[in-house]
Amino acid sequence: MKRTWLLVALFLLLGIGVFYTVQYKNKQSGGSRVSWDMDFAVRDTAAITRIFLADRKGRSATLVRKDGYWLYNNTHKARPTAVQTLLETMHNINVRYLPTKAAEPAMIKSLAAEGIKVEIYGKDNALLKNYYVGGVTSDEMGTYMIMEGAEQPYVVHIPTFVGQLRVRYMLGDDNWRDRTVFSEKAEDIQFVSVEYPQQKSASFELEKVGNAAYEVRPFFSTTPTSKSPQRKGVAEAYLLQFERLVAEAYETTNPVKDSVMALVPFAVVTLTKTDSTTKRVRFWPVSIEENVDDGSAFIIRYFTDVNNGEAFMLTQHHVFGPIFRDYPSFFSKGDTRMRN
Repeated sequence: MKRTWLLVALFLLLGIGVFYTVQYKNKQSGGSRVSWDMDFAVRDTAAITRIFLADRKGRSATLVRKDGYWLYNNTHKARPTAVQTLLETMHNINVRYLPTKAAEPAMIKSLAAEGIKVEIYGKDNALLKNYYVGGVTSDEMGTYMIMEGAEQPYVVHIPTFVGQLRVRYMLGDDNWRDRTVFSEKAEDIQFVSVEYPQQKSASFELEKVGNAAYEVRPFFSTTPTSKSPQRKGVAEAYLLQFERLVAEAYETTNPVKDSVMALVPFAVVTLTKTDSTTKRVRFWPVSIEENVDDGSAFIIRYFTDVNNGEAFMLTQHHVFGPIFRDYPSFFSKGDTRMRN
């Protein structure tokens, strides 16, 4: 009996020793028991300075963190919501399950044929993660991924998200480019003109002529100048509308693009900043609906051209409508303009 108790005590001591050894090693390694080839997440996304994505079709996207924004392919500001979604994915991604051996060949084939290469860099250009994103599971609840240099593929997901993750690793200019059309502070605007080619009397120019002083005048010389006093604060309030005007989508590959740009636009908005940079934006109604009450037509969307071909976009009237004022609206009621 005494011998039995001694053996039990010995096993207990060995067990306690093993437990504390494992605990110590886990603490030394940050408590992680995930092997390197399944550790896809970047827990500190604030440390990410550059992201590179590429596929086998030759498409690529490079996102570089700048002061307050991300730069896409060294040319355009990246769309903030798209970058934020990608960073959240990189932070929250987790292995859902280890596939069966029978399923592995199809996964590896998908990764080889349509995999998106992902390289994530941190400070001093240190490579943080390097993996491939493949296809999706049949239920579209998981996404195939494999680490660079690994042999074992995994099915990954975000625990709180229902759906596949591949679409978040986007490629193509229109997916990543910032959709902002105007993003100007009122104090930085020197001049704005709004030309309505088919409503010349509504067209106008607004120019800063002093400290918080603005002059509003007709765009066309044939339009009589208003004799009514300019409404106080209206010009300033109007310029505030240019602070955040964002398009719904890019329409770069739309087959009607060239034919639309050859048409007379509904409106042409030209904005010049105090640093002399100018942007010219044209609008053509594309989605028009009828009011069921009185049968009148109202515009829902516009095709929109920025700087004569720099960008061709789709914009919504409820976003851009506030900048489509007319000349008389800047003056007091009882307008006594001279008329022909």
